[in-house]
Amino acid sequence: MKTKKAHVVIQTAFFGDLILSIPLFRRIKKMWPQHDLVIVCKKGLGDFLLKEKIVDRCLEVVKGDRLSYRQALRELNSYHVKNVYCVHRSTRSLLFTAQIKAEKKIGYASFMGFWVLDELIEFITEWPEVMRLMKILESTDPATERALRTEDWQQLNHSNPAGELPFLPTAFAFEKKEQVNDQLKPAIALFPGSVWATKKWMQEGYAAVARYFLNKGYAVDLMGGPDEKVLCELIAGEARGAQVLAGQLSISESIKRVANYQLVICNDSASTHMASYQHVPVVSIFGPTTLDLGFRPWTNKARIIENKNLDCRPCGKHGHDKCPLGHHHCMKHISPDMVIAAAEALLIL
Repeated sequence: MKTKKAHVVIQTAFFGDLILSIPLFRRIKKMWPQHDLVIVCKKGLGDFLLKEKIVDRCLEVVKGDRLSYRQALRELNSYHVKNVYCVHRSTRSLLFTAQIKAEKKIGYASFMGFWVLDELIEFITEWPEVMRLMKILESTDPATERALRTEDWQQLNHSNPAGELPFLPTAFAFEKKEQVNDQLKPAIALFPGSVWATKKWMQEGYAAVARYFLNKGYAVDLMGGPDEKVLCELIAGEARGAQVLAGQLSISESIKRVANYQLVICNDSASTHMASYQHVPVVSIFGPTTLDLGFRPWTNKARIIENKNLDCRPCGKHGHDKCPLGHHHCMKHISPDMVIAAAEALLIL
């Protein structure tokens, strides 16, 4: 039997990063529709990509579980792999890439990458993440390489005083899908959680926003993973009528449901990118992180809320369990009125 050909992407980062990789996945599929696109990702994240028919196969791995990596490697080596794109810049991902049998291995320039990869691509820190990811194609996709050379894409990371962002280049945006809204009345989703404690806006702030929109006749759903259920219940206790959905839906179910909302309000987290993928307007609250890190909402329907009067931002790439300076002003100085004004501006668009 003839061995099937495939292109492989190693993306074992957080779920938000996986969503931002979708334009890259779509482009690879468009270039080589006759080949399988195989993604290596973290356990529990691949189902969404398969259900959306973005990729042909997902191999899920668990950090620290060598067996899961060995199993993924065994399955990858059953293919005739044309290109491996290692977009996750960890040592573990590079060591894994080194073991894959492939015609060409491509990734970002680094000391270890010099020994593992056939093509080294510059990682441009100042660019948005989607554009950095697309740059991985410059040695295999001349059209994308030419398009990327037309501008310095760091300008996409700069919001104006109203929190509006520059429009995205159409060629690199999420594909527009026809949506079916089955909500009985206008509804808003709040995602108050984050993996990082300092990236969470105040509980009382979310409660105030929930009460405001409940009083305006909106349904308000509090969403997130199982770890965020308690926080959502506390907010619902301060905003009677809000529905807690945290922990009740799978990742695929959550993304599908997001398409039904008129607006999503959230922290700088995966929920921002879920809303962007579904073309739902999003208010994204940035605390310890900044747009310069490259993780802006990948949509033209967004407002950024942040405290720009602090010289301690960003205090890290992701955030922390506690504010390093002990004051958490980046979040505490953001008022419900600021968030509500941004939300109202998006709802009238």
